[in-house]
Amino acid sequence: MKKFSSYIVGGLALILLMMSILDIGYTKIYEVSYPRTKFQYLRSLEDTKVDYIFLGSSRVENGIIPSVIIQKTNKTAVNLGFQASKAGDIFTVLQLIKKYNIHYEKILIQIDYIYNNVDGNSNIFQFEMIPFIRENEITKQYSNEYSRNPIANYYLPFFRYCSNDLRIGFREVFSNVIHKKTTIVANKGYVALQGNSKYLKGSLPNSIINNNAVFDSIRGFCKKNKIDVVYYCAPFCKNNKNKDFTSKLKIKIPELIDFSTAINDDQMFENCNHLNDRGARRFTEILAEELLVK
Repeated sequence: MKKFSSYIVGGLALILLMMSILDIGYTKIYEVSYPRTKFQYLRSLEDTKVDYIFLGSSRVENGIIPSVIIQKTNKTAVNLGFQASKAGDIFTVLQLIKKYNIHYEKILIQIDYIYNNVDGNSNIFQFEMIPFIRENEITKQYSNEYSRNPIANYYLPFFRYCSNDLRIGFREVFSNVIHKKTTIVANKGYVALQGNSKYLKGSLPNSIINNNAVFDSIRGFCKKNKIDVVYYCAPFCKNNKNKDFTSKLKIKIPELIDFSTAINDDQMFENCNHLNDRGARRFTEILAEELLVK
């Protein structure tokens, strides 16, 4: 019985050792590889200076073109919008900008109907962060709040890679190893949408919540750290119900710059909430001319 038990213990110890080695190896590859994801790109900006940083959801990722900002202002810019971001994701990116010692002149945050979403998070942002949850207290806190298995992800070697294999497993690690590039770095975080829906229509919420505590945390963080921040609302298509939502939002955020009707040509939209590449180019020009060109 003792011999059998020793085999079991030895086998488990060997498995744990192998899992630890794989965990360390995968993580190191993600840390040192040329950025393929937006989160890797964010980390790559550590200890650098960027004049303008744009934060928000896909309405930023698909709607702000840093190269246009650079052409208009002769200053640097990056797009750190993440698909499906909520206020909690934006607040986390804001904290990580400070943690990674990224210097900037101004941060521009896109706020719209996400003001109504107190809970929830971006799965894209969450998956891209998983290799780095042990990196600092901010990534750990985010994982604790939003991950399904935060304790196992953090403490059990290689569990996070096994349980998320389709997103961050062997295939993605191999792509990092062979330096298979995406457009993230070349486009400074911007992801273009092409095409145009034939019949554009949408709907904003018909009411606004009394208070968003996470947004209040964003505001407080910016004030405490003396961040020159601009809150703005990006364009929507013309056939959009409950357009007065932006007026209600401006009551909550008096300093909000409302660009919700800045683009009148629906041919510049991929859908009612998202500009296509042509629309993103035009809107970025408008925003730069009105807010950044001095």
